[in-house]
Amino acid sequence: MSTHWKAFDIALVTASTFPECMPDEKLLADALAARGLKAGPVIWDDPSVDWSHFRLALIRTAWDSDARRDEFVAWAERAGARCPLWNPPEVLRWNTHKGYLRELEARGVAIVPTAWMDRGSRADVKALLSERGWSDAVVKPAVSAGARDTLRVRRPEDLPAAQALVERILPHKDMMVQPYLASVESHGERSILFFGGEHTHAIKRQPALSGNPGYDATAAEAAPSSEEERAFARQVLAATGFELLYARVDVARDERGALRLMELEITEPNLFLRQGGPRAVEQLADAIVHKARGMA
Repeated sequence: MSTHWKAFDIALVTASTFPECMPDEKLLADALAARGLKAGPVIWDDPSVDWSHFRLALIRTAWDSDARRDEFVAWAERAGARCPLWNPPEVLRWNTHKGYLRELEARGVAIVPTAWMDRGSRADVKALLSERGWSDAVVKPAVSAGARDTLRVRRPEDLPAAQALVERILPHKDMMVQPYLASVESHGERSILFFGGEHTHAIKRQPALSGNPGYDATAAEAAPSSEEERAFARQVLAATGFELLYARVDVARDERGALRLMELEITEPNLFLRQGGPRAVEQLADAIVHKARGMA
């Protein structure tokens, strides 16, 4: 059984499907090395790992966590009791179910309008869309990532597949339906990034459900953010009530041009460090060192 993790001060938490993390993490590891801390990938469900060994564990590419949410959250609570885990276990539990959007809406955050379907209930997708007046909508589980079990419904012929999806998933998981925001294909879905509470960079991402056969979830381009977008993102972060080491606030504009929160990614988001450039990498490294030294 491998014990390579014993060489690391900082665990960059990943999944067995991404044993070396991603190129961004190499940039971060280099920046941490320059600060006297050795960082490297550690698989979250590797039973050989002693999490008390690390100065800090940083959730990075644990990209199987949505498929194993209960197991992942239970691991986070165990690991977080043995070393500083960022973001903390209570954040991960809250953020891995999209019901957090409902809570943020109740706290004044403008989210994409959402119809919630409780696990074990019955739902008629056609009737729901008619009632809401949504001719182009997205159906998905409340625990999901990477567009898994997610379906866009924009034509009558899409309805049988959407109903079948609901009948397959809803007995086991909460689900949700949202209108598709067309602006993601023109203005784009924008992500506003914060490290240690400070805004570092913003990116424009490809729309996941546009039908583009060349869609790449890791592709993005650096894009300027407006003061309005940054203020909106800060409102979202303040509404969580959590202290966060890293956060990615994904926003888009509705048909009236108003900002809406698409997702708040504070579990294991791609942080697009290469697009953020040296400033983003240095800021994240500094924030990690700050936490690892117990200065927060």
